[in-house]
Amino acid sequence: MDQAVHQTTGKTGKLAVIVLAAGGSTRLGQPKQLVELVGEPLIVRQCRHALTLTEQVFCVLGCQAPLMAKQLTGLPVCQVNNENWQQGMSSSIAAGVAALPDDIDAAMILLVDQWQLASAELQLLQQSWQKHPEAIVLAGASAGTDAKGSEAEVKKGPPVIFPKCYFPELLALTGEQGAKPVLQKYHHRLNVLDLPRAFIDLDTPQQLQQLLASRENNPG
Repeated sequence: MDQAVHQTTGKTGKLAVIVLAAGGSTRLGQPKQLVELVGEPLIVRQCRHALTLTEQVFCVLGCQAPLMAKQLTGLPVCQVNNENWQQGMSSSIAAGVAALPDDIDAAMILLVDQWQLASAELQLLQQSWQKHPEAIVLAGASAGTDAKGSEAEVKKGPPVIFPKCYFPELLALTGEQGAKPVLQKYHHRLNVLDLPRAFIDLDTPQQLQQLLASRENNPG
């Protein structure tokens, strides 16, 4: 794949994608990474979407890492083993960032269970970062109105693109909050794109039923 496809001229530089797939799926009761959609496990689906953006794709594994690694056979992705995956999402973000080559200028954090996202939506984030390389680019969605009828605060979350200057703080993350502390600290530097499908994930049996129903309605 041509390197020039994945970077613009000048200061925008090179993007990497870190797919977080290390969790134990305790609430779901089965590995969410292996749930199939359109004939492929989610871990494969997300890595394949990431590869439409860049050759620099890093998949962070943890729980049942050998089994997950087997699913990625044949995909040109770098597998990163997070031995501390039980310490929470922050440890996986730090592990992924630590694995990046020195010439990476920004990293997109993508969750393995954001199953409704398509490559086109990830490309919108990438294009926004190319136009505003100093900003933190992330997904957002309107939360509607509150009990008083006022517009509620916009939800914000991954996928999120962090420029390289934030890597040291991502490496220092701990706990279950993921990158939220960094987003809160630099709230004035956020470029939020309206991507409501980013907030449909797979944590509970009820959400699994939603995915399965979608699969039945759209078998191809």
